[in-house]
Amino acid sequence: MSEQASRETSVREWLAYAKADRKATKALFERGLYSTCAFHCQQAVEKLLKAAIVAQAGKRPPYEHNLWILRQQLTLDLPERIEQHLATLSPHYITSRYPVGVEVGYDETIVRQLLTCVESVFQWFMSRLDLNDE
Repeated sequence: MSEQASRETSVREWLAYAKADRKATKALFERGLYSTCAFHCQQAVEKLLKAAIVAQAGKRPPYEHNLWILRQQLTLDLPERIEQHLATLSPHYITSRYPVGVEVGYDETIVRQLLTCVESVFQWFMSRLDLNDE
């Protein structure tokens, strides 16, 4: 197995990247870099989902950024609130970085909501998948 394939099928690797993005969200929020913070909120959860896919399936997760599509790879029954958090976070992969005709107007209120979503999703997945958060 190549080193790249090994890293892509390592739960620990995906969690390290997810945690790094999660940590970045807090620093970016404190600096008022709201659109970049929104992007990293989506990225933290994307990488967490990829860690969950590897944990369940033991295979490389798909090259995909849509949280709903990634969620479909899992055999977990997610509560409605977690599903809603994924729906809330998913569009920010694009809307936070590109002029796509949708003006989000990132501000403290919107991004605080995204941070709440991230924390809720992390707590749920870490407890359900027995993934050590520290």
